[in-house]
Order: sequence, then structure tokens, then C-alpha cells
Amino acid sequence: MKKFSIPYMIWMGLLVAVPIVFMMVLSVTATRGVDFTGAFFTFREWSNLTERIYINAFINSFRLSTVVTIISLMIGYPIAYMLARSTSRFKSLWLVMIIVPTWSNMLLRIIAWETLFYPTSILNSIGISLDLIGTDLAIIIGMVSIFLPFMIFPIYAVLDKLDVSLEEASADLGASPWQTFFRVTLPLSTSGIVSGIIMTFLPSATAFAIPQRLGGGSILLIGNIIENLFKRSFNYNLGALLSLLVIAIIFIGMRILSKVDAEGETLI
Repeated sequence: MKKFSIPYMIWMGLLVAVPIVFMMVLSVTATRGVDFTGAFFTFREWSNLTERIYINAFINSFRLSTVVTIISLMIGYPIAYMLARSTSRFKSLWLVMIIVPTWSNMLLRIIAWETLFYPTSILNSIGISLDLIGTDLAIIIGMVSIFLPFMIFPIYAVLDKLDVSLEEASADLGASPWQTFFRVTLPLSTSGIVSGIIMTFLPSATAFAIPQRLGGGSILLIGNIIENLFKRSFNYNLGALLSLLVIAIIFIGMRILSKVDAEGETLI
């Protein structure tokens, strides 16, 4: 079995391990971009982490991504549950309708929202005038609409495979529908919820195109800061350091969620 994992390990090494090591080197050296001529070892960039702009960017990223994840869970779980329990012959059609938007270019969908959020949008023709560009609400709506499928499908996959006889047994033992849901269905779908949270929180926390377009450049997330450092300021050292910090925070969060999921399965 190990020999079949060799290609996977090679790709993981090239696409994950090597870039991380390269960023680690950049974070503790002084270079001109990726030119290491005359480079020297230094922790100079580490002192910049206490600057208010970076702290605010981390706070904004965590705050907005948490709100987006919670809203996506509140919307996504009922949808996933209804799809999993549906016996309609149009069930496959509903699934396709959720998948299809993810096939289109994400930037086009962002621009579509941006167009609607301006006061002079086409909505004026029906008496609606929105002025949301540059607000948290615009970013949250854009993120939820784009990342919602990543919350729905992991939960749906778990619920669809859930043995319905367990719910029937709960009902036979006198449990109400709500008791059955909270004591049987919800605990057994924890793995799907955890996967959905991870798949929604991570991209929303590191997004840069959505806050750049819908935030009007006035609301900076850590993804915008890193993009600017690499593409405009050419400060690869600080950009690499911030990227490593984001990776570390995400990894810790994933470990915590995985532990919660494992404990939930143990209790069940």
C-alpha cells in the first residue's frame, strides 16, 4: 500500500513542503524579492507584526470569516438535511443547481454582486437602491453566496449516508422529532459539520478578491495585506512571514476542530 502513496508524497512535498520551507527562509532573511544575493539572517520583519494595520487585518479576517461560517452553517444545514431526506425525483436537479454556480468564474460572480451593490445598479428599475460597497454586509453576502456550497455538500454527504432506522428507533422509543434531531441526527452529522466549517472558514479567512471588490478597498483582510506585499510592495519577507502565521493559525484551528469531531464520535 505504501508504494501507491509515493506519488502523493512527492506532490505534497513539491506543492506544500517546499513552498513552506521557502517562506520560512524568506521570513528570517533580508532579500530583494527572491534574489538572495547579499542576503543575511535577520528577524527584522517580525517586529512589524505588532503594527496596527496587520493586527486590524487579522481581526477583520477572523471576525468576518466567523460570521460567514455561522451564516453558511445556519443556511446550509437545513438545505443539506432537506436534500438528504428528499424523495423527490428532482433531487438530482436541486443538487446540480447548487453545484452549477461553482463552475463559473468566481471573479465574475464577485463583479455581479459589486454591480448590484452600487446605488446606480439595475435594481433602480424596480425601486431598489443599494449602497453597500465598502461595508461588512457586502463582503458577508458575497462570501456566503460563494462559499455556501462548501458547507452544504460535506453535511449532505454525511446525512445522505445516515441510517434512517436510527431515527425511526428513536421515534419508536418515544422521542419527539426535535429530540431525535438533537440527540441522534445532529451528533451523527458532526463530521460533516466540521468539514463544512473548515472548507468555509479557510477560504473566507484568506480571501482577497471579495474584500477588495466589495469592500471598496476600505476593509482590509489579511489576504489583501499579503497580496499587496507580494504584488505591489515586493516585500516578500514580510509577506512570507504573515503567510506562515496564517498557516499556523489555520492548522491550530483544524486540529481543534478535528479533536472536537473525534470526541463527538467517541461519545456517540
